[in-house]
Parts: sequence; C-alpha cells; structure tokens
Amino acid sequence: MTRIFISLMFALLIAGTASTATARDVVVTIKPLHSLVQGVMGDTGEATLLIEGAQSLHGFSLKPSQVKYLQKARIVFYVNETMESFLKTALDSLPEGVHKVPLAHLPDIELLERREGGAWDEHDHDHGHSHTHEHEGEHGLEEDNLHIWLDPDIAKSIVRAVAEELAGLYPENRGIYMANADALTARLIELDTELAEKLAPVQGQPYVVLHDAYPYFERRYNLMAVGSLTLDPETPASAKKLRDIREKLKETSARCIFREPQFDDRLVRTAAEGMDIKFGTLDPLGADIDPGAELYFSLLTGLADNVADCLGK
Repeated sequence: MTRIFISLMFALLIAGTASTATARDVVVTIKPLHSLVQGVMGDTGEATLLIEGAQSLHGFSLKPSQVKYLQKARIVFYVNETMESFLKTALDSLPEGVHKVPLAHLPDIELLERREGGAWDEHDHDHGHSHTHEHEGEHGLEEDNLHIWLDPDIAKSIVRAVAEELAGLYPENRGIYMANADALTARLIELDTELAEKLAPVQGQPYVVLHDAYPYFERRYNLMAVGSLTLDPETPASAKKLRDIREKLKETSARCIFREPQFDDRLVRTAAEGMDIKFGTLDPLGADIDPGAELYFSLLTGLADNVADCLGK
C-alpha cells in the first residue's frame, strides 16, 4: 500500500511539472524585458534571451540558432515589431498557438512620440503628443518612441502582464507567478523612490544624449535632455544637426553629453570639441550587466548614478 501511494504521488508530481517552462519555452528579446520576465518566473524555469552581451537592436539580425529558439517557443515577449524589426519574418512563420506578446501594446502604457536627432525645443521636451495604441494599427507607428522599459512605473504594468500571460500557459504555477509579481512590484516601487531622490538635485540641468532612448526615464524623473546627436546611432549625424547640437550646448550651458557603450564615441567627441563639457555614459540595455532577474534593478540604478554624477556640481 505504501509503495502504491508513493508511486501515485510520484506520478502526480511528474504530471504536475510536465508543462512547466523549460529553457526554450519562454523567449524574450532584450535584457531588460528578460530580467522582468525571469523575475516573474523565479525558479519555475529559465527564459531564453535572444539579444545577449553588448549587441544593439540597431542593425541586428537573427542567427539560425535564434530562429530555432523562436520556433520551439510557447510564448515570445518583445517590445513590438517596430522596435525589434528583425522579428517580423520570424514571428509570421511561427507555428500556430505560439503566444506573441508585444508589451508596448499594453492598454495602460502611454507611448511618447519619437523626437528627431538634433536640438530639441520646449515642445519636444514636454513630450506633448503622448498617446496610446487604442486607435492604431497592429504594429504601432514608426514615430513612437518604444524604450518603454526605462520607467519603473511602466515596468510594473509589464510585470503584471507577464504574470497573467505565463499563468495562462502554466496554470499550475499561477500562485508562484502572482507572488513573484507582487514582490517585484514592491521592489519597483522602492527603486522608483530611490531614483527620484537621487535625481532630484539634477532636475532641470540640460544635457545631450547620443540618441533618443531615454524619454520615459526623463519624464519619470523630470530630467532635461535638450537634444540627441542622431536618430540612429549607426548612422552619422548630418553636418547641420551637429551644428544645431553645438549651438544648443552653448545656448543652454549644458553640463554633460552622454555616449553609449555599444557605439563608437567619435560623434560625441566631435559634437563637444573645444567645449568645456563633461562626458558620461548611458546604456539603455545593460550591455555590461549579466542577464537575469537582477539586471533591471542594476540597469536603472546605473542610469541614475551616471546622470547624477555627470550633471552634479
């Protein structure tokens, strides 16, 4: 009798864990989203990260091994097909039943318009044309700025959506996902408070970025970027935009110009040539941070530290 009971319990255990997430069931495109997804999953499985290391979204193309991960996935989390344009063909060819979750399309996320490279005016800085996808096409608009993950408040919405999506696929883990989402949300609230305190002294201090990757971070913490060097970091800025940026740096007495670790800094140095201005580094993706559940918190803390250090007196 005891042996039958043990055998029955073992069978139930196997049945109960057969559909839990494996390394290839859950696929996430970029490190910050992967970090949030992994935080929700906890010990129930490991999400596969598509873009590793210091690779940039700009000019990225999928390798055959990455296409195989997508083909074997049960669910794919990404920003949307405008941001990860390399996904379009691969997503269209996925087997039926694969869940595709474009997180930029969550109903409570207010998107900001993408600003052009060059100097920005007050209208641009105020992000006056924020909007949602309610009346837009399936894949969003080209003029959306899609760096949504750099706002911890938006990250809370992403965490809750991820928990619900995973619970739909792996209902035996619903309690774990929801508990992990609650714990993550509490940490995100704490992180938000810490970053607000850290950045309060540099609100209103003008600076220039390499490209317009940080508007959600700016809006959240009342920061004042006054321009970007380029729309696409892999495309050289025009002579006119460089002149405009140099004029903006002088006009605003900007304290800092920020480069990004994934790209050559020649453009940044050219823009600041002959000026008494500090150089800083901002990384929107966590190029040098090990992937995992802690990456998101390290990424946002690092951004705030670098902004505060470069703009501080």
